[in-house]
Amino acid sequence: MNNINNIREEIDTVDREILKQLNKRLQLVHKIKEIKRQSNISIEDKNREEEIVSSLNLGDLDVNFVKAIYQLIFSYSKDIQSK
Repeated sequence: MNNINNIREEIDTVDREILKQLNKRLQLVHKIKEIKRQSNISIEDKNREEEIVSSLNLGDLDVNFVKAIYQLIFSYSKDIQSK
């Protein structure tokens, strides 16, 4: 049982890092929001979204799983930019 607890602790650490990075991304989205507003640039950029997903190193992850995650991230980012 000790081994499973050690692994769960590692997972918890990874989860905290994921959230830390998502928060960092959100801060950058706010910067992009201001630049887009000042430059009158559209919030949505499907080409950029496709570029991001296609440039990712998926490792052992299923491409549809990664796309689903990023669709949520993109959707949230666009929502933030529209406010």
